[in-house]
Amino acid sequence: MRAIWTLAGFAVAFLLVGSPALATGLAPSASRISILVERGDWGSARTQDIETVLTSVADVLVPYFPQRASSRVVVASSKQGPRVLLEKSPDGAYLVLLNVQDTRWDQFAYQFSHELCHLFANSEHREMSGGAVARDHQWFEESLCEAVSLFALKQLASSWEHSPPYPHWKDYAPAFREYAERLSGETHRHLPLNKSVAGWYAENREVLGSNPYLREKNEILATQLIALLENAPGSLGAIGYLNLERSSFSKSFEAYLESWFSCCPEEIRDFARQVISLFTRGDHDGTAVAVVTVSGGHSY
Repeated sequence: MRAIWTLAGFAVAFLLVGSPALATGLAPSASRISILVERGDWGSARTQDIETVLTSVADVLVPYFPQRASSRVVVASSKQGPRVLLEKSPDGAYLVLLNVQDTRWDQFAYQFSHELCHLFANSEHREMSGGAVARDHQWFEESLCEAVSLFALKQLASSWEHSPPYPHWKDYAPAFREYAERLSGETHRHLPLNKSVAGWYAENREVLGSNPYLREKNEILATQLIALLENAPGSLGAIGYLNLERSSFSKSFEAYLESWFSCCPEEIRDFARQVISLFTRGDHDGTAVAVVTVSGGHSY
């Protein structure tokens, strides 16, 4: 039922709204994701302005994921959002639902960058035979996407300060950074004193495995991941090699991370290596914790 109405609605959107390049006034680019915003309940925000904002989000992220540069994304307003659907439109576009109204460009950027990250992380590979969806280790992907949202907000702030889509939008640039800092400062996003990621995961692995959408727990790990990304932003591209091996979903979390590391090209493996290291360090009180082990001859 969901796929029927969703695909039909997006197909109509292409006919009604037309080319995203025409709608935004932006010239098409080989390195620019094509984004089409469907008419909907966006409040006071105009679809052409939303497209401009979302294209700006894509522009700060896509250089890290050149393999996705030719992707097409259709965006609709829905109370069921934010989410990206595993099924594509009949002509191969990815379908993203956002739940935001009015000219809250920081919210648009925050939600859209999260959903783009799922696209970059090959989330469509989670759709298994028979229409079932593999949820194994999805909590980790959710944490990664939250980190990428914070990363994108800060990148947008810098981008709009120097080269906003329109001159009068320059004043909005600080709002992206302020929103990222406000989210990052929330108490629940930080590990307890003297607690390591390994120790935290050892205590929470069962509940994380059973429900990938425990946002406060996802956000704890995201805080650790964003610190790694900011220290080595070039490593962001490693996310594009997550979930490549469908067989990794049913394996242990350790094997899942090792699969990711193995799929990454050597030049961007450092981020995956550092993430694995987070899960092998003991608590700061001296407690020995190692929930991810090395195997297969890899050197992390």
